Amino acid sequence: MRRIYTLLTVLVLVTLVFSGCGAKRPGTSKSEEIQMSSADQPVQSTGAALSVSNSMEMTKGSLESMDRKVIKNGEIQLEVKDLRETVNRIFTIVKEYGGYIQSSSTRNNERQIFSEIVVKVPSSRFEEFFGRLKQMDKLIYDSISTQDVTEEYIDNQARLKVLKAQEERLVALMEKAQKIEDLLKIENELSRIRNEIEQIQGRINFLDKATSFSTVNIGIKQLLVSHPAAGSIMDGILYNLRDGWGAFFELAVDTLQVIAWLSPFIILAAIIILIVKKNKKWCHFVDFWKRRKN
Repeated sequence: MRRIYTLLTVLVLVTLVFSGCGAKRPGTSKSEEIQMSSADQPVQSTGAALSVSNSMEMTKGSLESMDRKVIKNGEIQLEVKDLRETVNRIFTIVKEYGGYIQSSSTRNNERQIFSEIVVKVPSSRFEEFFGRLKQMDKLIYDSISTQDVTEEYIDNQARLKVLKAQEERLVALMEKAQKIEDLLKIENELSRIRNEIEQIQGRINFLDKATSFSTVNIGIKQLLVSHPAAGSIMDGILYNLRDGWGAFFELAVDTLQVIAWLSPFIILAAIIILIVKKNKKWCHFVDFWKRRKN
């Protein structure tokens, strides 16, 4: 009998222990949920910063994988025998390489004809095109300059990505805004963000065009009076004679042009001098007349 009571007592105690543990578990689960929710808040608040840093790191990582963005410019000056034929050849070569003429101008004087051409050619064929130009007639001067803008391009892409994410968040906040004051603040910030997006996008577009097509400045001159490099003594004398008289006539023409430009001032000065002289004569006549009366 005592054994039965003992067993019943043990069963009751075991039941109470298990029931007590079961009662504590729901309480602890609620506290754990509260702790978890409070722990999630800083993660959500720092989500934007993490996304920004992640986008920057990903974009920086693409710096090594993407092709280099390089702006190439060239300048060349040629001396030719037939300027018109050379210009036509250059136009043909530019079309052959998939480029286009940006500007072209020609001027001349008694000694030479000079033409300036600015062309755009694909950057991938810039070196080949420039080499073709150097083979044309007499080369006077040539230079090539390059500028690596890869890092700037990558930075602008990263900034653009961040700004667009901020724009999306501001648009979402604007839809939820209830106060006019909050709405105005969001609109001002959104306007600023969109202005930065427009500027950065414009810079990216410029870099794309500048790195896709290279600029080449071409100067071509044709001498109308050639110097006798390997001629006779008489040829040299005749050349210097023509050159000297040509310079003299140019100076004479320039002097006449200056005099013609100054002619109104010269005439006005002459009139003033005549008036002053007449006034002096009139003053002498008046003094003489007064003395005669006295």
